[in-house]
Amino acid sequence: MKSTYRSRPIFMILIGACLILLGCSTIDIFPEERRQELALTSDAFTLKEIQTQVLRQIDPSRSYIPGKGLRVVGADIWNKPLLRWLTPLDENRQEFQAELNMYQKGIAFTFLNGRKKGQVIGFDGRSYLKAGGQIIYEERSSTALYLGPLQNYLEWHQTLIRNPTLEFAGVESIGVTKHWVLYASKGNTQHLAQHDQFLVYVNVDTKQVAFVEFTLRDLMKAYKGVVHYQDYRNVQGMLMPHWVGIAGTIIAPDYDHYLEVDHFVFSAS
Repeated sequence: MKSTYRSRPIFMILIGACLILLGCSTIDIFPEERRQELALTSDAFTLKEIQTQVLRQIDPSRSYIPGKGLRVVGADIWNKPLLRWLTPLDENRQEFQAELNMYQKGIAFTFLNGRKKGQVIGFDGRSYLKAGGQIIYEERSSTALYLGPLQNYLEWHQTLIRNPTLEFAGVESIGVTKHWVLYASKGNTQHLAQHDQFLVYVNVDTKQVAFVEFTLRDLMKAYKGVVHYQDYRNVQGMLMPHWVGIAGTIIAPDYDHYLEVDHFVFSAS
């Protein structure tokens, strides 16, 4: 077991080299032909009407506040252990507690089982380890590339529907279910190498975010994925998904890993 752990840095370097080679070209998840195709399906709804309906369903008591504190307790379960080696996790079923402020970069992650049980790591734009009440910053790309996306997965279902760049793209049926498709970007779509893109799929019947198709330029230019949201439950006035899966596709997904959330707790603020 020790020899496997010691070989991990070399393994990660090899995998990282592969990612660099694969990520030479910038992927566009919303090219012009896709934009035109969806535009043909646009119905009578406006973006404002869709946002109003969705927010009335997922946040009926208007509890959301940017920066609102959120604690999440659950497990991150990996179907692909080789990918898990690129993260700080040591267990294929990693139990955890995460603390974050919604829509603000910053997450603290506590290991609740395994060899690192009790350890706290975090990412606030820089990776850090917390020990003895002190924050110790360290250069660990595995921490940044795991915790940054993890925070996104845990909040996109609430934050992207409020994104100021959001636009209504059209309607798409997945199976027998219709979805409103909304597009957002972190910046000018003419500079995709620097800015991430998002396609948000809202179930027309439930008014809940079902999928988010995304890019992750920090990992590599050609990386894209899909977050699947299921099992929404009311948590202090807001609907929160208690099952979150990460895959490469919407249809027939082969999940890399998925989160089973035991409970969410919002801060009093």
